[in-house]
Amino acid sequence: MKDDFLIFQKAYDFVMLIFPIITKMPKDHRFILGQQLEEKTLSIVDLIVTVNKLNTNDRKKYFTKFSDAFDLLIFRIRLSRDLKLITEKQYMRIIEKENELIKLIHNWLH
Repeated sequence: MKDDFLIFQKAYDFVMLIFPIITKMPKDHRFILGQQLEEKTLSIVDLIVTVNKLNTNDRKKYFTKFSDAFDLLIFRIRLSRDLKLITEKQYMRIIEKENELIKLIHNWLH
């Protein structure tokens, strides 16, 4: 149960890191790429809430869904950096927090 809360808290912190960055994107990117970043980030939190209700054996089935969600999110974050919509410092902080969350989720699912 303690791990469940930690994962949710880390995911919430991740959302709180991403959303302020999105609000500072230029309008022409915020409403397309920014919205996709929001959706992908929230989809990870949604998965955490869903999986948290399952027993340990059933959680393993969701590993691919988490992996896919993170892959899509990483692509959009990298694209944001390459388009200079986020700074290198923001990018590195996001990736650091994302990797931390991925490790926690991996351990939680296995």
